[in-house]
This record gives sequence, C-alpha cells and structure tokens, in this order.
Amino acid sequence: MSTRRDTTMTAHDRHASLSLYRVASATLLGLVTLLALPGLTSAQYSDEYRTRGTSPERFDWQLHIGPYTPYVGSNAFRDIFGGDGGPMLAMELDTHIVRIPYVGPLGIGVRGGWSRYRARACSVSTDGSPDCDNRADEKEKFVLLPVSILATLRVDVLARELNFPLVITGKLGLDTFFWRSRRGGSSQGSGRSLGMRWGVMFALELDFIEPRAARRLDEDWGINHSYLFVELYGSLFGTSIPMRDAFTWSAGLGLSF
Repeated sequence: MSTRRDTTMTAHDRHASLSLYRVASATLLGLVTLLALPGLTSAQYSDEYRTRGTSPERFDWQLHIGPYTPYVGSNAFRDIFGGDGGPMLAMELDTHIVRIPYVGPLGIGVRGGWSRYRARACSVSTDGSPDCDNRADEKEKFVLLPVSILATLRVDVLARELNFPLVITGKLGLDTFFWRSRRGGSSQGSGRSLGMRWGVMFALELDFIEPRAARRLDEDWGINHSYLFVELYGSLFGTSIPMRDAFTWSAGLGLSF
C-alpha cells in the first residue's frame, strides 16, 4: 500500500513539474517575442527601405555662403576696403545629363552670386592721388555679381554603391563678373570681367540621420537627398578689370531632386 502511494505521488509530481515547465517555456517564449518585436519591425522597415527604389535624380540645388575678396589688378581694392571678405552669397542649380556607371552623373550648372563691400572713402591728396590713410566722410561701395556656367562631375559611387554618405563634385566653367562702384550718391564706374573657374565640393548626405524622414521627403516632394557641403574654388584669371580670388571656399545646404 505504501509503495503504491509513493508511486502515485511520484507520477503526480512529475505531471506537475511538466506542466510548470510548459508554462515557464511559454512565458519565456512570449517575453522573447515581445523583446524581439521592435527589432524585427525595424529590420523589416530597413529591408523595405533598401529594396524600394528612390525617384530619379535629375537636379542639384545649392545655397552657398563664404568669403570672397577680389583682386582687381592692384592693391587699390585692399587699400580702400581692407580685409573685407564679403561674404559672397550664391545659389547654384545643376542638371544631370548622363550617368557614368560606378562614377556618377555628368552635367551642367548655372550659378549666380552677390557680394557687397563698404568702407569710408579715401580722401584725395594735393597731387590728385588717393590718400587712404585719411578717410573722407563719404561711403565707398563696391558690388560684385558673378554669374557662372559650369560643367560638373558628381562622384556619388560611395553613397550609392557602398552606403558611405560622401559625394565629391568637380566643377569647371566660365565666370562673368558684373561690378559696380559708387562713392556717396554718385556712380564711380561699372563693367564686367570674364574668367575661368574651378571648384571641388565635398558633400555629406544627411539621409542616415533619419531614414524615414528622408523617405517621406522623396515620396511627397521628390527630394532624393539633402546634404551639407564645403566647396573649395577659385577664379583663374580675368579680362578687363580682373575680379579673381585664386583660392577661397564656401559652405551651405544642398538638395538633390
């Protein structure tokens, strides 16, 4: 009798242990599922983001700001305006003509800028030459309006093929500088100058900061990428009165669409 009771209790204990094991296993599986669900959802979205194609890229728009000090063929500008570096404000629109495989799009662009320089006018010495050590009460103003036609090569293979958000753009083209000089309320002169221009732009695409927002911009507005950039550039020479700055830089915000 005692042996049978012990056997019955042992079987009961085993059944209870098995039930407890099943409950614990189910609970653990549920917890693991709940913990893994956000990661699975994120991974699914990431896979969808990679597999969906973006809209075609046809244009680039950029807003530039940076220093610009023209060299007008002598020290006259520096004598009058000192170290005034502008700044130069500019906008640029590039269009993509053809895409070179594993390199990037080749295109053309147009850029327009504006810069103004102000200082107290130099007085005139007894022999008629300017005396910038002694300043008059009148203001001297010099306005520069450059317009550029550019050929561009946008190397985006790192961003498109290797998921590294760096784009490098080379630029070469023609500058036309329109300028105007005023002293007080009267015009001192105006004209234009032509020159060659070069530039290299380094852009950091911002899509990786918030991929969902980048996707919405593309779907709603056709903006493929937004980026911050720094451009190194210069004007090589000028006709008439040269307006070149052999080496300077600009920075700003750009959009691809």
